[in-house]
Amino acid sequence: MKTKPFLISAAILICVIISGSFAAFSLTRYEKQRDLNNWQITLSVVADSRAADIMKWIDGRFAVLQELAANGSLQLYVEQLLINFEASRETEAVQLSYLRNLIQTTGQRSGFYDDPKTTMAAPANVAFIANNGLAILTPDCRLITSTPGFAFPDARLQEAVQKVIVSGKHHFFDIQVNENSQPVAGFLVPVFSLQKQSDTQRPIAVLYGYNNAATSLFSILATKSLATKTAETYLVRQDGNLITYISPLADGTQPLTLSLAANAENLAAAFTLRNPGQFSEGTDYSGAKSLFTSRILPAVRMTLIQKISYAEALAESQNHQRFLLISLLLALLLSSALMVAAWWYGSSVKERQAAHDLLIKSRQLEAQTNLLNAINDNMTEMILLLDRESYLIFGNKTLADYLRTPIADLQGKSLSNIFGPDAAGKLQEIVTSTTSLRKIITREISFDIKGKQHIFFSTCLSVAYEFKGKDSLLITLNDVTLLQEAQTRRDRLMKQIVYSLMRAIDLHDPYSANHSAKTAKVATAVGRAMELPTEQLTTIEIAANLCNLGKLSLPKELLLKTGELTQDEQTILKSETASAAEILTGIDFEGPVLETISQKHEYLDGSGYPKGLAGEEIILTSRILAAANAFIAMTSPRAYRDRLTDKEAMTQLLNAVDSKYDRHVIAALFHVVENEIDYSQT
Repeated sequence: MKTKPFLISAAILICVIISGSFAAFSLTRYEKQRDLNNWQITLSVVADSRAADIMKWIDGRFAVLQELAANGSLQLYVEQLLINFEASRETEAVQLSYLRNLIQTTGQRSGFYDDPKTTMAAPANVAFIANNGLAILTPDCRLITSTPGFAFPDARLQEAVQKVIVSGKHHFFDIQVNENSQPVAGFLVPVFSLQKQSDTQRPIAVLYGYNNAATSLFSILATKSLATKTAETYLVRQDGNLITYISPLADGTQPLTLSLAANAENLAAAFTLRNPGQFSEGTDYSGAKSLFTSRILPAVRMTLIQKISYAEALAESQNHQRFLLISLLLALLLSSALMVAAWWYGSSVKERQAAHDLLIKSRQLEAQTNLLNAINDNMTEMILLLDRESYLIFGNKTLADYLRTPIADLQGKSLSNIFGPDAAGKLQEIVTSTTSLRKIITREISFDIKGKQHIFFSTCLSVAYEFKGKDSLLITLNDVTLLQEAQTRRDRLMKQIVYSLMRAIDLHDPYSANHSAKTAKVATAVGRAMELPTEQLTTIEIAANLCNLGKLSLPKELLLKTGELTQDEQTILKSETASAAEILTGIDFEGPVLETISQKHEYLDGSGYPKGLAGEEIILTSRILAAANAFIAMTSPRAYRDRLTDKEAMTQLLNAVDSKYDRHVIAALFHVVENEIDYSQT
């Protein structure tokens, strides 16, 4: 009979330990996954920005060469020199002199030039090899003229020249180490005859430009965009069964000097080449565990990798997880000690023996309490142990430091007396949820402490610490104000990227300048007039800003055409929506942004495209975008017509109600145009 109470108590204790341990480990796993998701977003945004900068640099290099290759004088003189090439070389023709001066001037202006007087460090009797320069080559790779220090084309360059001659298109020549041990990037552009004979005319020569990547391209990668120690951006490419690291690395490895096996297990570079664009964790070139993502640069046969050390990225999360685990386990230990002491006291037969045993247990409990206090007082989180009436039983040193009040003065007080009514109301809501739902509640809250607004990640759970006959509640408050500010900065960067994409659309189609911004302004105003929730308004705004992104895939001459479009041209024009969706695939929007953009040309009667959706199959945000987009298009000038007035545009839209456009959307648009918004000022 005496063993029965012991067995019951032991069973209860085991259940408490198991459930508490499970809750602690579940919470730590959740926090780790949350931090991984945040780093996935951060690394993806930085990788997209760096990839865009690199492509901008490459496009800028090609733009310089294409402008020079299209120079009428250059085309004419090259053609004349090729008529009797050897004689022209021997007599130093006027044309040859002009071409040499032309490319030297262009190189000095655009960075394709090394001055032998200032850059040559070798003795005078050693041949000068330039790291930056321009050259004009014949189809059979003979040199017409060049800037100083041009080396004779090797077999790989000759092969690249032949590709340009055959294709008639520009070509990026891989980054490679030259005789100066410098990484050099090459760009080849075809030169055509001034007198164009046919659409299939082959180039008469090739303009070759080369740049020192160490002083131009690699500086883009070295720019710090994250306030971290181990964040790094580098470029790789696959050469057969090897992965070549093209750019310099953080450990001091020089460009193009490190190659690793493409099938290496857990190697970040190998994973990114097999799974482009994905976020994962693995080992970097030095064997350190890292988080990383990648972006393919297909036009230049390179892959950009953005990574950060696993230890640095999750350091704060792991510290917080360790604290929560220790705190919960110590709380369980304290509860276990109390249960053992109570059972021992109740089952004691002799009062003296019971007092002696209780003294021993009390000392043990005091030592454990001191240990718990020592740990809690060195934690960065505030810890509150409350009774069921929300009065403070225990608080740690961090709580006292935040409130600038001795902890002894806080014990026994209510939440309202400790934090004030506003904060107490928010904390009491969490306490009530924990009590009623009987589970761990985690929530993000904000309130003022001593005149300063703080954002806290709060956790509340019931613990087996009996006070006045009932279990107590444990609340932890982790100050995440700085993390929230960092998230705000990341959101601002995303908005800047969206505006940059809008600017790219405007530059590609001058007749649609500011079309996206105007559409976004009108569409969100219609959404507000229809009293849509904030989430849908955000979806409409983002979709409207990006809905014309597909125009970047359309030929510029098609956008500027004033005559009637052919059937093939109309088909190409209708592919713009699918192109926009393809460009944006992979971006994790919070709302149905991609679906909204994809349906902007669908009509209620099913006559739209690309899927012929009808009625309620078209989501509301897309119906709003379709009406706003049509209104802005009608009231904006185009290459093939003048703009309509607001009244004329609204008349056309009203005539299409219930066949193409939603009646409620058009009514809200009419109200917005008449009363609320001046979209022309966008």
